[in-house]
This record gives sequence, structure tokens and C-alpha cells, in this order.
Amino acid sequence: MNVSDSPFPSYEARRADIDAAWAIVEAHLAALPDPLDALAARFLASVSAGEARHRAYFQNPLAPPLLYMPLWLRDGLVGAGRAPAALDEALPRILAGTMLGYFYVRIQDDVLDDPERADRELLLLGNACFTGMIALLREALADHRGFWGAFDRAFVAFSRLTALEQRVVRSDEPYPELLFEEHCDKVAFARVPLLAVAALADRIDAEPAICALVHRLGVAYGLANDVLGWPRDLLAGHRTYLLAAAGLDHASLARVDAEAAGPSRNAARERLTEALRGDLYEGGRLRRTLQAAVTWHARAAEAARVLPLPAFEAFTAERIAWIEALDRQIVVMSLRRALGGARS
Repeated sequence: MNVSDSPFPSYEARRADIDAAWAIVEAHLAALPDPLDALAARFLASVSAGEARHRAYFQNPLAPPLLYMPLWLRDGLVGAGRAPAALDEALPRILAGTMLGYFYVRIQDDVLDDPERADRELLLLGNACFTGMIALLREALADHRGFWGAFDRAFVAFSRLTALEQRVVRSDEPYPELLFEEHCDKVAFARVPLLAVAALADRIDAEPAICALVHRLGVAYGLANDVLGWPRDLLAGHRTYLLAAAGLDHASLARVDAEAAGPSRNAARERLTEALRGDLYEGGRLRRTLQAAVTWHARAAEAARVLPLPAFEAFTAERIAWIEALDRQIVVMSLRRALGGARS
């Protein structure tokens, strides 16, 4: 399935803010001692899409609004007369620290998701990214006790739920909807920049609302990502929530792997894949999953109004329109399959 790689207008509007944070990150990574500086250059090259440099990374439609939500919260606080002067000064360091923290999370995820193909040496770069994040956030927030307690809760939630999800997707345990929704809070790291902005505005009491927003957005993205990534997940042997619901189990994967190498094994894998396609396309599971993602985006928008994040409404409309375009692609693919045409 192909999706547009053009940025959302709500992302494009904050390019200057994001570029200011990138400048800090690039300087930090370039100043690392050898060979960490070379590892950093390798990592940035790996997150560059085609001719687009790494600075376009967080503008990709597949990327959640990690760096944009703290900017939108700042705008909401300004509108409410609750934004201190120190906030604008601290924002570039908050965003840069968030970028480095995300790189740490991303590198770990790559190793967990596909240990055979992952660049494990980047784990050492991840250590430097983590300490760089802490240094930048401490510059921005000093020893703000309320923030650091909330930071710890976010990191523990991210770590715990990532571990729990890994155990389920690599097993044949039941994977009910409620468990999937719980696992989607593995995106808890996304709370960090919002908590930092809230803390500087003396609004650390907004932590429950921030948690609700990030969790709901995590479910929405988790559902859409399952739809987009199911062929890759199947190849990696990950029994995601979507694939588990479609009937995949590791016993079937083991039977495929037990086939003789070459044409026989390929034919067995194709039979398994085709059985899943029937449920996903003709059975309508992909479309139902995208409809659920739209519902969760609407729920996330409700949480955003509490904070408030004034630009979140426009982002939600853009994201839903993007999902609807993806849904139309699935309709076309389903019709082609029904007529005996191309497969996805």
C-alpha cells in the first residue's frame, strides 16, 4: 500500500521551531567522540527517506505529532495567559531532548522488532542519546521535582508495556482488544515533552490529561500501523493484534519454516499469506481496523481540548482524511482481488 509522503499542513507550519531543535541535536551528535559521531551519522542516514534529509523525519505522515504537541500546548497556554517567559527560551532544548530520547527508544525498538537485521552497534549510540536527553531537559527544567517524577512514570510505563507486548506478539497467547489497548500505552515517552511544557507553566497537575491524550493517540496509531505494516510483521513473525485477530498463530509459521528450503517453503508461506489476505481484505478486517483508528483519533481530540492544544483539531482532521484515503486504497485492492487482479 502506498501513502503520501507530503507533510501535514499542521506539521509544516512549525518547521522553524523543529529546525531550531534539530540544530541543537546535530551539534550534540557531531560533538560526540569517535566512533560515536560516526554511528550518529549512520543513524541519521538510516532515518532519511530517499532524497529527504533527516530533518524531514518527524514530518512524515507515519510519524505521530511527538514534537508538535508541546508546541501546540505552548500556544494554548499563551492563549490562556498561562505561559511564562521562560517557556519560549526552554522550548528548543525540550524539543531537542525529546528528539534524542526518541532516538534512544527507536534504536531499542529496531533491535527488539528484528534482532537479526537490526544495527546492534547503534545501541551504544543510544546510550549517548539518553544522557544527552537528560542533560537538555535538566537545562530546561532544573530540578523540578514534579516533572522528574512524571518523567520516571512515563519511562517505566514505556519500558513495562513494550516488554509485555513483545511477550504476546511472540507467543500464541490470546490477544484480546483490551490487552492491545493497554499495550498501546507503550508510547508513554510521548508524555515527556508535554509534561515539560506543563511543568514550566506550573501545570504539572495536567499529567492525567496528558496521559489520556497520549494513550488514546497511541491506540489510534497502533491500529493504523498494524494495517500498514502487516506484510512486514508477518515476515518478521510478529503476531500483532491485527494478525492474531485474522487467525495467525506461531504454529502455522513453524509449519512453514519446517518446509524444505526453496520453492516448497515459499509456496507454504504464500498459502498462509493468502489465507490472511482473505480475512483482511474480503473479510473487511483492514477497513474495520481503520474505522476504529478514526474513533480513537476523535477520542484523542476530546482529551486535547482539556489541556488545551488549539492546533490538535486541525491535525485530527488531517489525520482522519489521510486514514480515509488509505481506506479507499484498500477498497480498490479488495475489488482487484475479487476480480482476480493484483495482490498486496
